[in-house]
Amino acid sequence: MTLLYDLTATQPSPESRFHGGGAYGEVLFFKLLEYLDRFTLVCYYDAKSYINPDILERIKTNRIPLFDINEKPVAEIIREAKIDRLYSAMLNLNQNIPLGEIEVFTTVHGLRTLEMPFDPIMLHYASSLKEKIKYPLFMGPAKNYYLKKLKVINGRLVTDPRINVITISNHSLASIKSFYPETAQKEIPVFASPTFDQLDNYKAVTESKKLSLDALHKENITEKKYFLVTSAARWAKNALRAVTAFDQLCETAIVNDFKLVVTGVTNKGIFTKNLKHPERFVFLGYVERDFLDLLTENAYAFIYPSLNEGFGYPPVESMKYGVPVAASGTSSIPEVCGDAALYFDPYSVSEIKNRLVQLLDKKIYDEYAKRAKEHYPIVAKKQKEDLKKLAEYVISTK
Repeated sequence: MTLLYDLTATQPSPESRFHGGGAYGEVLFFKLLEYLDRFTLVCYYDAKSYINPDILERIKTNRIPLFDINEKPVAEIIREAKIDRLYSAMLNLNQNIPLGEIEVFTTVHGLRTLEMPFDPIMLHYASSLKEKIKYPLFMGPAKNYYLKKLKVINGRLVTDPRINVITISNHSLASIKSFYPETAQKEIPVFASPTFDQLDNYKAVTESKKLSLDALHKENITEKKYFLVTSAARWAKNALRAVTAFDQLCETAIVNDFKLVVTGVTNKGIFTKNLKHPERFVFLGYVERDFLDLLTENAYAFIYPSLNEGFGYPPVESMKYGVPVAASGTSSIPEVCGDAALYFDPYSVSEIKNRLVQLLDKKIYDEYAKRAKEHYPIVAKKQKEDLKKLAEYVISTK
């Protein structure tokens, strides 16, 4: 069997350079390299966009054919390389894939645009003129039109019998079947979303550096004296409400000398516009994985106010270090985090404040640090087992 692997799904999206679906696609790519004696692998990517250099190195080492979609469309690659099956971690039907001519496998990470298409907070994130016009329109007079359009777009993937769909949580599976009852009898396997930690033989071309605490101090950050919020560029991650909650707590002596560190900030003005205590915040742009690991390991607690997740990596990554987590009690997050996180209503600034206050209580803090350490191995074990199942499913012969 010859499998065509879509590496464009691992490359930057319009919203961010790194995203959960892309990381998922990277991890599965490296896992599939363990099975090269069972199938032939061919890949395509966009040479004009960033790609993980480790992927290119493995392609070169294993002599895997690699096509650039700027030079050759997917349909032509399929014919030339005699492809039997295509896999994409985030299938883009605009690539004009010849459905029906070959088997097509893809992962649907969730239906966020249907579950939570709008929220007033998105208006704060509107930066371009187009967004300033589009967001109020979609939340108002064009709402029903937009929702119908989104349902059609998502339905092209999940309801098409020519596409084999995989998903990453029981929540996402239920969402697919809820929005599209016609999929009730369709086989949609659920495999927990993996990380690089579940790869036994992975070694980066440029090895990860163990950064010293000096890297934190240079940003005016003191270990265990800050709460951490990540992925702030996207409105759906809801960082603004967490920032507002912490800023309000700074009116009191409750948070003492703690700070809030926020990463992934592409437009600082979104957060600083109404701040009363800007000196209590550290806003960072995109941070490399080494520095993010350092920030996560040395955080007092991790705050995850995301409005919607298909799986949700960041809380689990924090639990790996025994860092207590307070998170949204929505979508897949409780499924993944179990009883190891304190939950809040992500739409309520008051509830977010309450969980921050709770985590400053030593007894509660110690309890959730303990739960984090105990829960991480359980999730990681399932992720590893499911990564193996996922790889074998993608290359299986039916």
